[in-house]
Amino acid sequence: MQRTAALALALVISCETAAGAEAPAAEPFPVVTPEASPPRSHTWAWLSMLGGAALVGSSFVITERANELYDDYLAATDPARIEQLYDDTLRHDLAARLTLFGGEALVATGLYLRFVRRSPPPRTVSWSLQPTRCAVSLHF
Repeated sequence: MQRTAALALALVISCETAAGAEAPAAEPFPVVTPEASPPRSHTWAWLSMLGGAALVGSSFVITERANELYDDYLAATDPARIEQLYDDTLRHDLAARLTLFGGEALVATGLYLRFVRRSPPPRTVSWSLQPTRCAVSLHF
């Protein structure tokens, strides 16, 4: 008797829905097509890489001049001339290092701007008066 009552109770519970209402059918997801962004200009990236390459190339010219001044420093015998050549050598050596590092930084910046950085999505505010959507939507 208890088995029959338990089976009948399980059958009644499984057949009824909550609060006697039908469950709503699931709505399909809306198809969202991505908007094509306008082509982006890479002028600053190319100019940065070109300027960086020019600085790297000029650093080798300045290094060669510093080496020539150092060779003159080693061959000089006048103390005033030795001091001047030594100072000129140090100044050219510093300029060569700075132009090399600056050129490398510009090349790296150009590579970042051209190949790594993505354009930010446009900031938009849209109104939608549909029962399944928000009334105001801000995309950023």
